[in-house]
Amino acid sequence: LRCGQGLGPSCCAMASSSGGAAATAAAAAARPGAQLAQTPDGLTLGEDFPYVCEVCLGPNPYVRMLKMPNSRECKISGRPYTAFRWKPGSEARYKETIVAAEVAIAKNVCQVCLMDMEYNLPVAVRDQLTGAGKGGERGVGGVQMPGSDVNKEFYWENQRQSLAAGTLQGYQELNAGGGAASVGANFEKLAALSRNNSHTPYYDRNLPKLCSFWARQTCNRVANGSCPYRPCCGVFRFPELASTQPELLSTLVRKLHAEGALGCMRDTSDEMEEIREALRDSQRGSRNEAIRNRYHGTEGDKLAAKYLDKAQSMAALTPPEDQGVVALWVGGLTADITQQDLRDAFYAYGEIAAVRMKPERRCALIEYTLRKSAEEAATALHRRLAIKGARLKLWWAKSQQAADNADARKYVSQAYGAPVPPPGEVAAFGAAGGASLYPSMNPSAMGARPDAR
Repeated sequence: LRCGQGLGPSCCAMASSSGGAAATAAAAAARPGAQLAQTPDGLTLGEDFPYVCEVCLGPNPYVRMLKMPNSRECKISGRPYTAFRWKPGSEARYKETIVAAEVAIAKNVCQVCLMDMEYNLPVAVRDQLTGAGKGGERGVGGVQMPGSDVNKEFYWENQRQSLAAGTLQGYQELNAGGGAASVGANFEKLAALSRNNSHTPYYDRNLPKLCSFWARQTCNRVANGSCPYRPCCGVFRFPELASTQPELLSTLVRKLHAEGALGCMRDTSDEMEEIREALRDSQRGSRNEAIRNRYHGTEGDKLAAKYLDKAQSMAALTPPEDQGVVALWVGGLTADITQQDLRDAFYAYGEIAAVRMKPERRCALIEYTLRKSAEEAATALHRRLAIKGARLKLWWAKSQQAADNADARKYVSQAYGAPVPPPGEVAAFGAAGGASLYPSMNPSAMGARPDAR
């Protein structure tokens, strides 16, 4: 991160988003007792650059930031702080810090989007899955957050002084009431929900704001193309509808590409009115209240509620009812994964009877001698199995009865080209080869031949 030259008192900064100073500061804040003021190149966190995530910095490796000393009031502490403003990309809106640096570090969240810096999740989701206690009650090192105005002023002033002196400790989730056991129990859910594990960052968070006048059919700038907001500016992405109304989203995008933003605004059909009402409903509510809900992790955070519902609906790897199943299926194998690599990953849970590799299908079967060993391996490695840098899928193998039925249906379909009739119904004689088709006529299963008279 370098400062611009000849830019006056409100100088501009250049921030590298690919593992630069912001990423270094984020890593430092996650460590207990980290010296946050001793940042690269002698710069000061909160005064020379903000505490922000990679998504808010945008895809451009260099971003020009406008520094505004003591020009904004923190939405949480109510104290003045040094704000930063920048544009993360050509199609993005200008972004600005909304809380002070010491406030963001207390919860280890971004100063702009208030998402967790480590998992890129809302605070309520992180606290519940890591066992960090009830949202909004604790801050740095598990300290109780102040409630009265006088205590807030005293608390945040001490935090600011500690940040300036380089003695401010980072957020410690393990000391906030949960412990390592809670993190380990929900690790697979955190890994599945975390957007930091995805190959492409979620830059839709930087899209231009929705045009409220277009949603009310009163935008006067959409005709000449001077409106900078969605969809008047030509950006037809709507994360407001992506998770709640996917059918309305598909209809809206199709109409926008066919008729344009002006044509859709003038459309008075019931379908477009329903879409506009859904967009208006997503914009209702107090912005300041939404910021407090997101920071403290309270029940008013709608995005956190969606994440928690998704976490609860994640299917667990339950053992099959057939006690004879002692094998696990492993999928997604790469060419460099050998049979010995699989044995090394599974042997700690019990004696392995056989490892059957199927390179043509990129999968393998791990067969244990005891059912208990297979259950322990499935519980420990589900959603956490990785060999030679490759994330592998793990599931229970099919029982012999299910495999026989599948083989029978496959044999009949290939031999006669006709589907198997439902139970209780007999296929017409002479159709599809002149014989009645049943799964029991599989030679490998019952010893009979379908073409025998």
